[in-house]
Amino acid sequence: MPKTILEAIESVPEDEGIELVAPYYDPQHPYTGAFFELIGIDDASPDQFTAADLYAVSTLAVQVPPKAGIAILGEQSELFNSLLRQIPSDMGLKDLSREEFELHLGSRSVVLELWDRLRRNGADEKRWKVGPTTASKIMARKRPHLIPIEDSVVDRVTQRGRRDSWEMWWQAFHDGGDYLEARADRIRATVERPDLSTLRVFDVLLWRRGKEQDH
Repeated sequence: MPKTILEAIESVPEDEGIELVAPYYDPQHPYTGAFFELIGIDDASPDQFTAADLYAVSTLAVQVPPKAGIAILGEQSELFNSLLRQIPSDMGLKDLSREEFELHLGSRSVVLELWDRLRRNGADEKRWKVGPTTASKIMARKRPHLIPIEDSVVDRVTQRGRRDSWEMWWQAFHDGGDYLEARADRIRATVERPDLSTLRVFDVLLWRRGKEQDH
C-alpha cells in the first residue's frame, strides 16, 4: 500500500487517472462536486465568507450546521472574515518552504486559528458539530491552493490515519512538485477546468480511486 500521498498518486497510471477524473466533470452527467468551485462564483469575494460558500460545501456531501452558518455569516462574521483576510488568497501550499509552512500553517498561524474557530468556536467543541471534513471544505472553497480537503475515502487511499494532511500534502509537493503540476495540467486540460487547483485535481483522483476500490 502507498505510504505517502505522492506514492498514492504515482500508483495510478496517468491514463487511468484521466479516466477516473473525467466522469466527475462530464458536462452531461457531472457529479455534484463538480460545481463546488462554480456556485456563486460571479459574486464571490476571496476575503469574505458568503452563503454561496457554505452552500457549495453541500455539493461535497456535508452540511454546515445552522448555528455555525449563522455565526460565520452573521453574529461573528467580522471575526471570521478578518481571519480570512490575513491569509493571502494567492498563497499556494506547493510554493511554501519549510519555514513558510510553519509560519503560515503551524501551531501559531492564522490558518490554524481559523480552522479552530470553524471547528470548535473556541473551547466549546460540541456547539456547532463542524468536523474536520466540513471545516476543510469551507476553507478549501476560499483558499483552494492552500488547504486540502479531508475525506475518509482519500484518507484510506493515502493511509493518512492520524497524520496531518497539511503536512502530508506539503511533503508531496516538496518531493514531486513539478511532476504533480504537469500531471494536474494534463487533467485540467482534458476536463476543460483550468480553474481547478492542483490540490483539488488530486483530491478528485484519489477519491475516485477509493470509490472504485469499494466495488
